[in-house]
Amino acid sequence: MADIPIEPRANACWRPPLTVDSMSDGNDTAVHDVHAADAADERFLVRNPRQLRQLLRSLIDQRSLINAHIDGRDRSFPTALLELDEDDDTLLLDGSPQEASNRAAEQADHLLCFAQLERVLVRFRLQALQRVDNDGHVAFRAPLPDELVHLQRREMYRLETPVTDSPQLLIPAGESRAEALSMRVVDISGGGLAVAVPTDCAVFSLQKRYPAMLSLPDGPDLEIELVVCNLLPQRQPNGIEIKRVGMRFDILPRGADSAIQRYIFRIDRQRKARRNGEL
Repeated sequence: MADIPIEPRANACWRPPLTVDSMSDGNDTAVHDVHAADAADERFLVRNPRQLRQLLRSLIDQRSLINAHIDGRDRSFPTALLELDEDDDTLLLDGSPQEASNRAAEQADHLLCFAQLERVLVRFRLQALQRVDNDGHVAFRAPLPDELVHLQRREMYRLETPVTDSPQLLIPAGESRAEALSMRVVDISGGGLAVAVPTDCAVFSLQKRYPAMLSLPDGPDLEIELVVCNLLPQRQPNGIEIKRVGMRFDILPRGADSAIQRYIFRIDRQRKARRNGEL
């Protein structure tokens, strides 16, 4: 498929960030505000068992700090995921240095857990906690959550990519496609990307997830998963009708976020240098 340049841009489905700065004991209403803001938003819910386990394992591998809110209320304690048991479908959660918090967690109906994974908010609920001994330290074992919220929260700078130095997106062949589909990425941010396709292209559907390969001009090939957020018809200056497909990153491999930002910064620096007559 030939590359189709595109001029205008439209907003994709990721949203401006909400801020959760305080997650300790006290009057922390931000937690409830965040929960209410996206509780009904199906776009950010991860229910697929494989994807859910992958995100939880990433929290373990990156030793991400977790704020566990007792019964989803203001009282919380810092903790971390220690282990994911595939055989029993359970998680091992580190206990608190404060025994009062451990007793409250043991008696709680659930813990509402907040963490960040590569600056993206992750939220999940743990129920049926059992207090256990972990090499002389308090820990809690709980069944895997049924769902997890993976919510984009970053303030994004969206880069319209240059035609001669743009990333390429490869959608592999699948049940509905006999051949792989290769496209130029027309804009990109830390939260997602967009491609332009002919109006009769029927490959993409709203809210559908697509495994893909993202090739950066100055970086590695990244195996990613994307979710389609919008399909917008647009008319180019030459009168040709196209369809812009906006997608958010659903799964990124480790280090992908940094690689994408490096590309964005490089192109931005080059453009500023040209405007200043330095190139």
